[in-house]
Amino acid sequence: MTAAQAVGWSMIQTTALTALVSTANIYHGLRPVGTEVPQINYYEGELVRWQGMENQEFTINCRDKTPALAMAISRQVTEIFHGSASTGIYATQNGFDISRAFLDTAVGLLPETEDNLYNAPVIITLIYPSSTVS
Repeated sequence: MTAAQAVGWSMIQTTALTALVSTANIYHGLRPVGTEVPQINYYEGELVRWQGMENQEFTINCRDKTPALAMAISRQVTEIFHGSASTGIYATQNGFDISRAFLDTAVGLLPETEDNLYNAPVIITLIYPSSTVS
């Protein structure tokens, strides 16, 4: 499993999130044209490797036609990846060991005027042993 797969798996397995966004509307990579909302698309950012660990950043875009639902989706995503202050394994997501997961930024609300949508992006970081990547 890759880090991107672990992020997607974590979101799809969270009932509070899938109650707002159908699992069919959670996408890795660019948002497909004409996608129904509410929806999420997420993609990788910076990757840093150091002493057997990988530090991977992800941007998770939470969209809907209403600002309230876009923000509610963003809050649920934040709950999933809220952070850990302890050392050791934070979580094992379908066999993928996450040593630490934390919220970098909750950007707020961005209107996307071209599509008449609202986006409430969240930026998270996962830290995990390089050996867990398949």
